[in-house]
This record gives sequence, C-alpha cells and structure tokens, in this order.
Amino acid sequence: MKSKIGVLSGIVLGLSLFGSSVQAATHTVQPGDTLWKVATAHNITVQQLTSLNPSTGEMLYPGQTLQVPDDANAYTVRTGDTFWKIAAAYGLPTLSLIRANPHISNPDMLNIGDKLRIPAAPSAYLNGYFPLRAGTYTPYVNNYAEVRTWSPTGEEIRPHEGVDIFADKGTPVYTAADGTIINYGWNQYGGWRLTVRTDDSTAFYYAHLSGYAEGIGKGGTVKKGQLIGYVGSTGYGPEGTEGKFLPHLHFGIYKTNVSPWKTVDPYPYLTWWELQR
Repeated sequence: MKSKIGVLSGIVLGLSLFGSSVQAATHTVQPGDTLWKVATAHNITVQQLTSLNPSTGEMLYPGQTLQVPDDANAYTVRTGDTFWKIAAAYGLPTLSLIRANPHISNPDMLNIGDKLRIPAAPSAYLNGYFPLRAGTYTPYVNNYAEVRTWSPTGEEIRPHEGVDIFADKGTPVYTAADGTIINYGWNQYGGWRLTVRTDDSTAFYYAHLSGYAEGIGKGGTVKKGQLIGYVGSTGYGPEGTEGKFLPHLHFGIYKTNVSPWKTVDPYPYLTWWELQR
C-alpha cells in the first residue's frame, strides 16, 4: 500500500533521526502495512524508519523485511518476578500492566522468559477517561496522519487528524476530561461534532456523532466521563449527510495556543486511558 510521504513529513518535521548506535531488529511487512503503521507500531517516526531502511521506497509489499529498533518497552521475566514487582519498578499501576499484556493467561503465574509490554505513559492527561465503555467498540489501530482525500470542493490530499474507534451507531460517547464546549453542531468534515477546551492550550475533538446527549451545547461545561453524545457516521457533506463510512468515533487532540491549531497524535493517550479503567 502506498504511503504519502510528502503529507506525513510535515507531521514529523523537526524530530531527530536515530544515531548509528541504534540496535536494530526486523519487521516483516504484512498486507495493509504502510510506513506510518510500521513506524507507529515501533514507537518511531516515518523519518526514523526510512533512515534505518534507506533503500526502501514509498511502496511496501508483503514479505518485505524492514530494519526496526529493538522494542525499548519490552521486559523479559526473570526469577522471582511478579506483575506487582515489575509494575512497582516502572511506577505503573499493577492492573494497567496486566491489561497491557493480555497474552499472559494467568497473571498470578509468570514464567521465566515471558515477554511483557511496558506501557508508556503519555506526557499529559494521565487520568483521562477512554471515551467509549469497555465492550462497546472494536479493536482500533493508530490511523492518525493516514491519507484522507474528501473535501467539500473535491478530492484533496490531507492527513487524518485523529484516531477512529469503530462501534455501532448509537453507542454512548463520554468525555475524556473536564472542559468547556467551544464548538458544537455541524461540520462538513466531522458531521455532528463537539470540541471541548480542556485547558488554555488543548482541545479534545469528538466527531461523526449521530446525536448529542441532553443538555450539551456551546459554552456549556462537561466533566470527565460525562455522556456527551452517540456514535454515528455523519459528515463528508452538507448538514444531515451520513452513511458514507462505517459508524465510528473520530477522536482528536489539538494544541490551540498556535494558529492554525496543531494536531497531536491521540493514540498514546487512548491506549493509556484504556488501561486505566
């Protein structure tokens, strides 16, 4: 699948490349992989991935082998280890570490040599609330910055500014943090959407809703975990347009202290919040 490097480069501009001392492992390309997806899976940027693979072009093909860094967030279980002991060493809640490693069938019994993923905490909003309840959505991937082409005036290449979480139409949506509603109503891209200012420099964005919860409106305040609306498939057209894609919640994070607003990858926040509930 072709990856639009020109579009993505603006997202990662200014991030440093790896030095020559990086210890590399390998990744075998799977159907549907893009440079962005592979880079994100290994907690690096597209620039860093291409620097490790200078002969790789924009097109990836299944079975191709890429050099990737060793997973710095992996831990190998040793004699006497328990989830509690490992979590304490990394400053994590024990339950969060257990939830980050669903491949361990019995959390009370670790085997020497087991590989654990140590979840990385985001830089802010550590106590955020995952916007959908457990069991109401399907597994999601990081599709932040993937190419999107729809615009009101025709096809226009642009990066996806959030992460999509697929769920049935009407699934309740909850706020990730306290805040004030600064945008409400219809947007041609996001359909029925809600933008909540969480502090002086950040806003959370909820889009493609099928409707709003009672009492939600511009200028109102919301609390973390409050019901704000329902999953839908609205957007990509004039008011009332829906059904151009499967129902899902589009969740985005924006830095609002710059003009124009700057997007932030919400995936690390979502995966952390998902572990905390």
